[in-house]
Amino acid sequence: MPVPHERVSCEVLITNACNLRCGYCIAESLPGPAMTGEVGCKALDMFTFLAEGATSLEITFTGGEPLLEFALLEELTDYANERALKAGMDLTVVLKTNGTILTQTILAFMRGRCSKVVVSIDGDCASHDAYRKNIAGNGTHGVVRQNLLTLLQNNVPCAVSVTVHPRFCGKVLDNVQYLHELGVRQIDIGPAYGTVTWHEAEILALTDSLERVACYMRQANGSGAGIEIGPLYRESEHVGEVLSDCWGCRAASTNLAYLPNGQISGCSALAMLASRFPEVVLGDVSAGLDDAAVTHLLRLAQAGPNDRKGCKGCQASPNCTGGCLAINYSTNGAPLAPPEFYCQTIAKIPMAWHQAWAGLAPGL
Repeated sequence: MPVPHERVSCEVLITNACNLRCGYCIAESLPGPAMTGEVGCKALDMFTFLAEGATSLEITFTGGEPLLEFALLEELTDYANERALKAGMDLTVVLKTNGTILTQTILAFMRGRCSKVVVSIDGDCASHDAYRKNIAGNGTHGVVRQNLLTLLQNNVPCAVSVTVHPRFCGKVLDNVQYLHELGVRQIDIGPAYGTVTWHEAEILALTDSLERVACYMRQANGSGAGIEIGPLYRESEHVGEVLSDCWGCRAASTNLAYLPNGQISGCSALAMLASRFPEVVLGDVSAGLDDAAVTHLLRLAQAGPNDRKGCKGCQASPNCTGGCLAINYSTNGAPLAPPEFYCQTIAKIPMAWHQAWAGLAPGL
């Protein structure tokens, strides 16, 4: 992160291991043992050093399933707090989990030391269990639902992450309603990518669902049953043409990701592709950042319309940064070639956003 920014973030993949075998996972073949405490502390040392001048840090612990290495998670969370305090920076700690592991000790940790817990749950039993199975091949909806309810009942700040498989593109609103009725107030919706194929009819169903979700959000927020749903967040950057002169994601600029072996990439999604696309590796915690690799990734991440040939003339380009590098790599094998499902989804966001928020008073 060569340029100082007020707010910076990093993602720490503390293990490649996972107790699930999700059918659409792009990281299923990641090799290697869990991160050691030494590597984790070096990663946090490097991050806070590079973040000098920032006022706030966000550190996301993820994997694999990070709760498989709970002792290490505790150690690194405490160390992150020490480093941020010493540097005079505010710290936000986010934990991403598949929601299958919860004990009283873990619950206490989440309540006391996590700013937010993000639980992966794909909606109702049918939608979730079709692809989010354990090693034995059994669905995990029951245990994830119960653990999510426990977090909500214990006032743990949490959000949920919903991955939409093409098979369930028509159930997006149903699953949003299901989760909202459980008590969830923040939902991130994202299409599965890299391991699935989106056909035109499925893309249309996905994008049409954004309008239905927007109407639901408007009704819920207007009646006081507050809900935020990505990518239709009230503060979404994909409306108002705020990106008309801005290209590129935050990878390698205000965000870094650390793999369990100490390698560095621009974000966790790119890190999961490191074995297939070694050019996304920016260095490691022992040798430091490779300037040439960082420059190359920044050039890709911030490439403008002259380099993103498919974006020229696109009416959605003022609200888009040209596609997610990880989605582009994993779907098309090329960093600057976004898939059609991504382009059509982004194009639909401004209309859906206005359906959700236009005219609603601030705070609703």
